[in-house]
Amino acid sequence: MSDARRRVAILGGGQLGTMLAEALFDLDADVSLYDPHADAPARRRVPDVVTGRWDDRAALGRFLARADVVTYEFEHIETRWLRDVLAALPSPPPVWPSLDVLDTLRCRLAEKTFLRDAGLPHVAFAHARGRAELDAVAHAFGYPFLMKTSRGGYDGKGQFLIRGDEALEVACGTLETSIGPDFEVVLEDPLPLEAEASAIVIRDPSGATTHFPVFENTHAAGVLDVTLVPARLPEEVNRVIASLAEETARRLDVVGLLSVEFFVTRTPGSRRGGHVVSTINGGRHVYVNELAPRPHNSGHVTRRACSVSQFDALARVLVGLPAPTPRLLGTDAYCMANLLGDVWLAQGRSALDLRALDAHPELLEVVLYGKEGAKARRKMGHLVTLGASPEAARDAALAARRSLARPFGG
Repeated sequence: MSDARRRVAILGGGQLGTMLAEALFDLDADVSLYDPHADAPARRRVPDVVTGRWDDRAALGRFLARADVVTYEFEHIETRWLRDVLAALPSPPPVWPSLDVLDTLRCRLAEKTFLRDAGLPHVAFAHARGRAELDAVAHAFGYPFLMKTSRGGYDGKGQFLIRGDEALEVACGTLETSIGPDFEVVLEDPLPLEAEASAIVIRDPSGATTHFPVFENTHAAGVLDVTLVPARLPEEVNRVIASLAEETARRLDVVGLLSVEFFVTRTPGSRRGGHVVSTINGGRHVYVNELAPRPHNSGHVTRRACSVSQFDALARVLVGLPAPTPRLLGTDAYCMANLLGDVWLAQGRSALDLRALDAHPELLEVVLYGKEGAKARRKMGHLVTLGASPEAARDAALAARRSLARPFGG
């Protein structure tokens, strides 16, 4: 790393960009964020936040021209605008992970195609555009299936479980209303899940690759609910997951972070076309589900559970330091529980009353993201607890969250 302070430009001013900025400040980096929303959470904690539209090439150009390196906190950015702006700069800064990675992972079809072509384990899938094509593809693929929009869907949005013609008709009507007649979807084989897991890989420009401990995740209505570490999976399954995550990062040539979500099953998918990795222990099967080239919601637990957090790790790569090797702190277990807007609505308050947490000594951290306007299923914060076992850490987290989901003293 040179003696000069690096200026890191972050595209997006939500909670991920904000927590990354704080980790960069710890390394004495200069940080700028760009977000189209004047009330972006980063404005409360970061001095240099630029407000501008994603399609404002002039504003983006001025913002990126100041940067030594660029990264982003989410995938839903139109890369053609970024490519145009960067191409026009005399000395364009590198983007980590690259725009090629972003192009692949912001489109579900491109992501599934990458997994298939790379020979990585994935569920069987099909693709369709518009109702007429979807009718034919659906009947060839066979019911039931999960149908997901190719772009823009996250936290369960744009996803439908289709069991028959009637459900398909309803889903098509929803997509035509929200997207238009040329909606594009991916059909996936639904799996009998034993567990969901994630692994976060760190890879620096030299190609050195390390990873965090494997996390065990539980979702509710398509939104991550809790994350446990260490994962309650056989060690051999954890090794397969970590190895696949690192291999995926290498195949994509990621510089920075890659978050990889996995499905773990005891029986393989019912359709042909999905590659399966079987472990020796118990005959389990592991599939790559989704990829994110950035910090991940499940990785918030690393802020307390690991020797470096996911934000610290990415910050080190961005300022030119080698990829660190994270380790779990101690032998206890940790749980991260999301705080959704439902908690604020249950309290009937715009500012959350945290006094009930005083009764929970297992609580290590509570972080509120500073978002304006609590809504149901909207991620507004998280908490992390410690326990002697994964079950104890989870029970402590759920108890702490329940205590918040009512007026203090109620």
